[in-house]
Amino acid sequence: MGAKQNTPQKKKEGIITRSDRNASNRAVEIMLEEHKSKIGDVVLVVIDDRTTIELPSNLSQAEREARIANYKKTHKFKK
Repeated sequence: MGAKQNTPQKKKEGIITRSDRNASNRAVEIMLEEHKSKIGDVVLVVIDDRTTIELPSNLSQAEREARIANYKKTHKFKK
C-alpha cells in the first residue's frame, strides 16, 4: 500500500492552499503599503492601554476627535 498523493485532479473544491493564502496575504500587504504611502505622515492616537489607531498628521484637532468618536462608536468601545 502506497501513500495517497494529492494531484491537481483530486484537489477538493473550495480548499485554500498555503500558496494561495500566502499570495493573498502578500497582495493585502502591498495594498496596505501603497495606502500608507499615499497618506503620508501619521500620528498614533492612544484610545486605551491596549488600543492605538493611526490618523493622518494633517488632520485638525476637531477632525481627530471626530474620528476617535467614530472609532469608539463603531467598535462599541466602553470606558
